[in-house]
Order: sequence, then structure tokens, then C-alpha cells
Amino acid sequence: MNKNKILIDLSESAGTSFGKVDFAAQSIPQKVFSSVWAVESEVNNGGFLGYFGNRSAETAPFVAEALDKIGAPNAAAICRRALACAYPGGLPATPAEISEASLDFSEETLAELEGFDAEFLGYPHD
Repeated sequence: MNKNKILIDLSESAGTSFGKVDFAAQSIPQKVFSSVWAVESEVNNGGFLGYFGNRSAETAPFVAEALDKIGAPNAAAICRRALACAYPGGLPATPAEISEASLDFSEETLAELEGFDAEFLGYPHD
């Protein structure tokens, strides 16, 4: 059994945001999967800057809750801190606004996000 292929196929299935279903329309289990998949794939590929700057931003309001639901409270805490660092005034209302705001991060914010990248990539939970 190729677990990676199964997960990739699931991520591209009709029920997930990467399968083109509106994230808001997903069930809670689908949102959990989509959120965890998005943060894992994006932070591994381009850090939190990539996560906030891509369409994965649609999962940002739910990602910490999703990580808590799967028993990854330390990873959830890292995401909460990254969100607070990136958006100190609160998360913008739409995924497009989240992505757009990421274009204006200061050098200081980018440096702090790199620290969160390293923490997240340290995999505090399986």
C-alpha cells in the first residue's frame, strides 16, 4: 500500500479544496484533512509565506483547530503564533485578502516566519 499515493489521491478528490470544492462547503472532517494537507505541503515547500500567499490561505482560519483535532497541539500553537505574527490586527476576511496582505510583510515579519517554519518542520507531532 502506497500511503503517499492514497493521500495525494484524497487531496485531489472531489471533496477537498484542492479537488476544487469550496472550503467553506466542506464537512468538518474534509476541512480537517484539507487544512492539514495544505499547511504541511505549503510550509514544507515555501514556508508560512508560501502557505499564506497561495490558495491554501483559505484554510488559515481553521488550520490550528484542524491540528488540535488530530492531536497535534504543538503544531497548532506554531500555526497560531505564525498567524498572529503575520496578521497582528487579525486575519483578513477572505483568502484573497490573506494572500494579498502576505505581499506586504516586513523584513522583520518574514524573519519571524522563517523561525516558525523551522519550528514547524521540526515536526513536534507525527
